Amino acid sequence: MRSDPKRGRAGFTLVELLVVIAIIGVLVGLLLPAVQAAREAARRMQCSNKLKQIGIATHNYHDTFKTFPKNQMWWNGNSNGDPKQPPAGTASGISWRALILPFIEQPALHEQINFELMSTSTVGTPSNLDIARMPMSTYVCPSDPTGEFSRTGNQYLWSNWAFPNTSPRDQPVGVTCYKGINGNGYDNVFSVSPYPEGMFDRRRGAALRMSDVTDGTTNVLFIGEISPEWYAWPSWMSWHAPMSTHRGPNHSMRVYGRASKRTATQHGWIDGFTASSFHPGGCHFLMVDASVQFLPETIDLVTYQQLGHPQDAQPMGGIPQ
Repeated sequence: MRSDPKRGRAGFTLVELLVVIAIIGVLVGLLLPAVQAAREAARRMQCSNKLKQIGIATHNYHDTFKTFPKNQMWWNGNSNGDPKQPPAGTASGISWRALILPFIEQPALHEQINFELMSTSTVGTPSNLDIARMPMSTYVCPSDPTGEFSRTGNQYLWSNWAFPNTSPRDQPVGVTCYKGINGNGYDNVFSVSPYPEGMFDRRRGAALRMSDVTDGTTNVLFIGEISPEWYAWPSWMSWHAPMSTHRGPNHSMRVYGRASKRTATQHGWIDGFTASSFHPGGCHFLMVDASVQFLPETIDLVTYQQLGHPQDAQPMGGIPQ
């Protein structure tokens, strides 16, 4: 009995099916990198926008108090009129990121912080330590794998005078990916480098005004990206927030090799306090004029260090184009 020639075939042959699968695999292989690149481009834009909002907040702070915010540890006195800044000779250990909370639509949280107590204080409900353990998504780059919290333990929460001081390290803290530029080096004596070395020079000195940026606000680094993976003082609320230009962008990536490779005995002091991000090729920086620039990790180190200084008249012409 012959089959009806008008009837179609019941399905694909094995060879045809394998060919289709192979074609689909190739298409997926071509599409996946494009999707990942598009996602990173979106995250990179989000990161830039976050820094832009921080820049606007610092300018609004300046409009209100006639100075930029300053880290609270080495402070010569409340010269800018902000009632939350401590008086001369005292320090709460609370950072500039807490000071600008009212200008990033977080006035209620700002009012709950007791600026007269240490950042690690357990007094009150919520206490300063409770608030420090809250996530603050505004201060976290969406590309950073750390997320909004640090991990617990010695490797991620180094116990010393900065943060979390002598507080327990069995709970994570809310972290930041954005730190103020300290300058080239750490606490150089004034005879070697007069104040300020950077916009967030952590030595004793007054908070800086717009007029103090004699190199031009478009030419000076203000705040940059730094991954909490690379240093052991990651709290967004802690004063211990300078970022050095001693090393170039992403230097920590080359030293530690990969995320989480830093050990409990490597607190990330010199190599960890350098700009770092998980954006390919470089890091975002907020300039003093509130513009955002992406500096490549291949930038000349001397030029980079000059950009971090607000009063050295270098580099001529500002950011290299």
